[in-house]
Amino acid sequence: MEQSYHFFLALHLYSLYASGFLMFFYLILTQGSFKTEFIFIRRIRLFLPIYYTFLAFMLFTGLLLLAMKKFQMSLNFWLMIAAWILILFLAIFHFVQFKKARKIRRYIAFRWISLLILMCEILLLFLPSLLSNYL
Repeated sequence: MEQSYHFFLALHLYSLYASGFLMFFYLILTQGSFKTEFIFIRRIRLFLPIYYTFLAFMLFTGLLLLAMKKFQMSLNFWLMIAAWILILFLAIFHFVQFKKARKIRRYIAFRWISLLILMCEILLLFLPSLLSNYL
């Protein structure tokens, strides 16, 4: 039981860091220069499934860890759950904004919204682990 807990903890931490990297990479994709609108849209549309897969993997491994701890809730678990829910809502809002920007073909506002949302997501992703060291 202890070995499997450490294995899933390592997978969870890997998915956490990978998600952070993917958020940073997505920030570069949305803020970087692009030659045509088609390239900008294609980059984002090819990237989003990978990004959402890692977010789902992070949720899955977190739930496995919670089950292995027999659902003993601590403040750190509540912070992680709240942060993940906020990240999920921000990702949904971000995707809706992308669809709107694509529909009206105006990407300047989307780029500013994207910058704000992704910075918040990166902060939320690492906030529970930073706060757990001080609580």
